[in-house]
Amino acid sequence: MAGVYIHIPFCKKACHYCNFHFSTKKNYTVLVNAILKEIEINQKKFNNKNISTIYFGGGTPSIIENRHIQKIITKVKNQYNVFKNCEITLEVNPDDVNREKLKNWNKIGINRLSLGVQTFDNNILKKLNRIHTAEMAISAIEEIKKVYNNYSIDLMFGTPGSTKKSIENDLFILKKLNPPHVSIYNMTLEKRTVFYKLFKNNKISLPNENSVLSQYDLILDKLEKSGYENYEISNFAKKGYHSRHNSNYWKDKEYIGYGPSAHSYNKKYRFWNISDNKEYIRLINKGIRVYERERLSPTEKINEYILTRIRTSKGVDQRDLLKKFRVDLFKDKFDDIKLLEKKNLVTIDKNQIKLTNTGKKLSDSITEKIIY
Repeated sequence: MAGVYIHIPFCKKACHYCNFHFSTKKNYTVLVNAILKEIEINQKKFNNKNISTIYFGGGTPSIIENRHIQKIITKVKNQYNVFKNCEITLEVNPDDVNREKLKNWNKIGINRLSLGVQTFDNNILKKLNRIHTAEMAISAIEEIKKVYNNYSIDLMFGTPGSTKKSIENDLFILKKLNPPHVSIYNMTLEKRTVFYKLFKNNKISLPNENSVLSQYDLILDKLEKSGYENYEISNFAKKGYHSRHNSNYWKDKEYIGYGPSAHSYNKKYRFWNISDNKEYIRLINKGIRVYERERLSPTEKINEYILTRIRTSKGVDQRDLLKKFRVDLFKDKFDDIKLLEKKNLVTIDKNQIKLTNTGKKLSDSITEKIIY
């Protein structure tokens, strides 16, 4: 079984922190037609026909017309064996939500929404260059509740102007709204973004490391006390509401990406489409390859397993490593693992290594210690 990712590279305007591929042009029809053609011709020759999840990301998929989304879903269903209970997620912005759109999305098969709230602080929203206000976000969530049981809310921390108090307020509002799923993201400075340029020119400042860590501690504490399971470092869910699409990434399942800049993976190769709308459309229409690829070495496959699994609540399972790759992590990395355990950064439970809450804040450096 595999997942399908559709990249819709359009936004109304650029958020100051974002480095994803998108355009503010409105040539939706031409681009969607190219995506439909890419799905049909299947350039990457994916043989796995069983699809358990479809995810529309971006960009802002919620700004394109409903008929475009419906065409893509229909094309995927014609091309693959899509499970009856397939999870179909649409990323949406609060300013795009209204009762009519919600009903239409639901009608064409969208059964899960991912809402980009980021914060309920209007001053911070303005700094991020978001279009919506806190009031619009709250209103959107209340409308979503009337149509959808399964939805997620994105929140950011470590943003310019954020403090422990602002995060506390976000979590207070979140608790009242009680969404079934929450994704949290630590804002990082990415090159080619407005924030990167402003920071380099001393036009903005970011919270210091201790402030960011205290924000994360607060999020962990409050969400766990509110009944959420932190099933992956950045993801929290009530029982039965894990993101099946994202979970497949962490379970080493295949995924097929369509659209400019979309990535794919078939356990042997990683693929990535070109990040240029005009060139993507031109190449697709001429039947020319729109992707590059790299073959994963045996060591890279082992490390990929460790990198993804260590982020989850289930952790790295030594039995899986032995079965899939014939490597003994406990033996090969014994000293490193025991030191991490002594520092209370990981726990060792028979065959599993899991991050502690302290370890989650240092996941990158911990991973470097145990990869091959």
